[in-house]
Amino acid sequence: MKDTLQVGNTSKIMRYEKVVATLFKYGFEDILAHPPLGKFLPQSNILVPSRNGKKVSEFTRHERIRLVCEELGTTFIKFAQIASNRPDLLPEDLIFELEKLQDDVPPVPIEDILSTINSELSRPVDELLEYFNPIPLACASMAQVHRARLIGGKEVVLKIQRPRIKSTIASDIAILKNISNVIEKYMPQYKAYQPSELVKMFEDSITEELSFRLEANNLEHFQNMFKNNSNVFIPELYRELSTDRIICMEYVDGYKITDLDNLNKFNITGEELAKRGISLYFEQVFEYGFFHADPHPGNIFVLKDGRIAFIDYGMVGTIIESDKVLFARILLAMYDNDVQALKRSILKFSTGLTKDQEKAFEYDVVYFLREYSRISIDNIDGNEAMRGLNSLFYDYKIKIPSNLLLLIKALVILEGVGLKLNPEYDIIENIGPFVQKLLTKKYNPSRLQKELLSSMEETTSMIKDFPHDVREIIKKVKEGNLHIEIEHKGLEPFGNSLSKSINRLAYAMILVAIILASALLVMAKVPPLYKGVPSFAIGGFVISAFFALRLIYKMK
Repeated sequence: MKDTLQVGNTSKIMRYEKVVATLFKYGFEDILAHPPLGKFLPQSNILVPSRNGKKVSEFTRHERIRLVCEELGTTFIKFAQIASNRPDLLPEDLIFELEKLQDDVPPVPIEDILSTINSELSRPVDELLEYFNPIPLACASMAQVHRARLIGGKEVVLKIQRPRIKSTIASDIAILKNISNVIEKYMPQYKAYQPSELVKMFEDSITEELSFRLEANNLEHFQNMFKNNSNVFIPELYRELSTDRIICMEYVDGYKITDLDNLNKFNITGEELAKRGISLYFEQVFEYGFFHADPHPGNIFVLKDGRIAFIDYGMVGTIIESDKVLFARILLAMYDNDVQALKRSILKFSTGLTKDQEKAFEYDVVYFLREYSRISIDNIDGNEAMRGLNSLFYDYKIKIPSNLLLLIKALVILEGVGLKLNPEYDIIENIGPFVQKLLTKKYNPSRLQKELLSSMEETTSMIKDFPHDVREIIKKVKEGNLHIEIEHKGLEPFGNSLSKSINRLAYAMILVAIILASALLVMAKVPPLYKGVPSFAIGGFVISAFFALRLIYKMK
């Protein structure tokens, strides 16, 4: 990585000084004591500052991290918000503090907004629009939204990126990389937080969020997903008025999903919305594997005719088929209070626990289920349950895929929405049919047949290559070129894994042998025959089907 401090840009140098001064202000001298950040330390003595009538020194370290991010603005707030989605890397108390951060900001002057529109679309605003409302509908750290009307009368909204936001974020990412390198190099006690990985994850996420073309693609993807669903309204995208910094889409004339006072006037009840609206979300996850990752009430609207509209497609998630099944099993295990099933499902993400750690983990799972499973809906606290699950991930260093964590967090938000609409709403109960449908699809006979054929092909290839591989090994032994390196480090999990692999290989070899023998019997038409097919061959295929199902079961 190039040393970003060598860049002779005055604004970047000033930004470094601002970041360093803020870290110093909130008591992070341990980070600043190391190069390259130390050269920016303020030379004058600074009295201990206070915040909201309380001395900074009286705040916890995690609270001070939040205060630093608040003071440094957009990039650091977004970084903290994205980092709060990684409970497998950060402790629960720090996650709790980072989740408090909000990115509400004052609006950009209207002159700058109009200038952005003119430069991006290469035409004056009055040639494109009949009307443009200078007062924004919403302001965020990276963009703001204005209502407008196209020539011809179509009501639209324009989402316009803030001026110079990309260069500001790029400069701040360079600073974050330097800070993370310092922490990993000189402060091993914080290395477990994997700061460089957090910064890389943030850089990837913010790069996508800054590209409005990607958001436009997401919108069109949702249009294709729900094109035949009369319960959903996806706003039209106007590509000719959209660029990498502007999105123009149809105005959604409706009410927030939690605005029951207005929705009741159209005979739309909260109970109906909770069931129908959140079911649409489950459909995104379990049917399409592509979901809206920020489903708070401000992003879900209901039209007067009852159709539900999701808005703001900048943050979406993707979940692959195997993770959908695994996530479904976690939910079913929680609902059924099944300790072993929940333990097995979560440990699929683990890099390996010792026997003692696994036993301790099992006890913690028992405690978790006792605290959060089958609690009266009036008493359940989704955020508290989320923190409990996060603690399991962090304590045992179980690394969950970021999109799956994003989904879990989205479901907690949805549970809150559901409870606002209907105090008796039970998210686990309502997710059940989607989970059952997914698992039924997973074990559909035609799907199992395809998996079996794929396994047979791989096994046959392995058996075919086996003699050649053995000859290669013997040749290397004879030539004295075979080197085996053994590191004694937790061999027990390896032994268990090897034993399972050998058992699966034995099953696969027996399966292939029976299938081949049965096929030869069919070709030879060996009596006795049943409807023209050798009876022994039929028996062989039945036995092979049993072995195949058992092999698939053991691979789960």
